[in-house]
Amino acid sequence: MVVIAVADMLGISGRRDELATLLERFERWAAGEPGCRRYTFAAALADPSRFVLISEWDSQEHLEAHYRSEAFADFQFGLDGLLARPSELTVHSADRSVRPQNTRPMDPRDAD
Repeated sequence: MVVIAVADMLGISGRRDELATLLERFERWAAGEPGCRRYTFAAALADPSRFVLISEWDSQEHLEAHYRSEAFADFQFGLDGLLARPSELTVHSADRSVRPQNTRPMDPRDAD
């Protein structure tokens, strides 16, 4: 069963660049972990100090191994003083995923 974790993080505006650097570094590391399908931080358009994490895992066990890792502990320690409040995390389980297909007729201008 696929597991999707969504976290909402609010940084201290004066330390946004430090937070963004930490998130970018950790994002690259976490994306290479076993069982990780996606690990992406994004900044909100309306509030550049707000970041959202979307991570997708092959299983709950893979996600739990991620949270038990020394690198995650270091990441948590690095967040000290960079967040305006504790992050909020929600974990979702999904037994299937669907990627919608384009059902519109092809534009004749796109044909060769």
